Amino acid sequence: MTTIVANAKAQVGESIATRAARLIVRACLKPALRPAVPISLQRKWVGFATRTLLVPRGVRFEPALLQGVPAERIVRRLGEPAPGKAVLFLHGGAYIVGSPRTHRSITGRLAGLTGVATYVPDYRLAPEHPFPAALEDALACYRALLAVGYRAADLVVSGDSAGGGLALALLLALRERGIAQPAGLALISPWVDLTCTQLASIRDDALLSEPWLRQGAAAYLSARSPRHPFASPLNGDLAGLPPVVIQSAGEEILRTDSRRLADALRAAGGKVELDEHPRLWHDFQLYAGIVPEATEALRKMAAVVSQWLALDAHHAPPTHSRERN
Repeated sequence: MTTIVANAKAQVGESIATRAARLIVRACLKPALRPAVPISLQRKWVGFATRTLLVPRGVRFEPALLQGVPAERIVRRLGEPAPGKAVLFLHGGAYIVGSPRTHRSITGRLAGLTGVATYVPDYRLAPEHPFPAALEDALACYRALLAVGYRAADLVVSGDSAGGGLALALLLALRERGIAQPAGLALISPWVDLTCTQLASIRDDALLSEPWLRQGAAAYLSARSPRHPFASPLNGDLAGLPPVVIQSAGEEILRTDSRRLADALRAAGGKVELDEHPRLWHDFQLYAGIVPEATEALRKMAAVVSQWLALDAHHAPPTHSRERN
């Protein structure tokens, strides 16, 4: 059985900001994420909605190109990033929506808290670019970082939702090709089973719905099997992977993906910690800087990443940071 590390504050109560954010997600974002809404409109809606999220002032976002894949490189405004260290973050969005910009509230915080250059690929989306296009782009970006001098042991791969599943698939693809694994894998509510057959029975998921996940899976897979281990990496051989930390929420239908993944990793002899926040919703970390639980969750994830990368005190995060829209 999975051991779940639950957030103690969430068990006692939650802030007004948390309750307000949940209402906003349910009222303003979830209605767009359904098959009846054209994917082109879903993308615009998500892009607009995420502009209201808070991004740390102390970081800057720079365009980058990783073996032909457009990306963002995020570093602190003051000082140089930790030399020779980097995070590769793969954004979520059911493989059909999302971009580096939509996830800046997460990626900006990880870069600011760790002092590590964070790269966020703008990988190709379905249905225009079905499986394995996203995986090919992720693999190209990882290889690009190795090519410019980063050692695998000085890289951490991270991702949320579909990007979390893509991050795990990337590690399986690296192993198949004989490419060295990163120092660790940091996941936020990863979507690792595109069959959608074992979703949690959550009646009031603030963000996700089974029809929308099935829409994303169908668009991404095209005619391929949802059980392919590079599409649903929960079906892959998980032995020999680096340590994994997983953050999930108690009130999301993808909760079971995180729990099953943690169990499978342990059964394969891996080291994994599952941190489940009982009363929160899918990808609540996007509301860091607004929702106290989200801010604390990303601080904890940044601390784990820093530990994996053996960052010294010179690159420790500042005590305070300001926010901007």
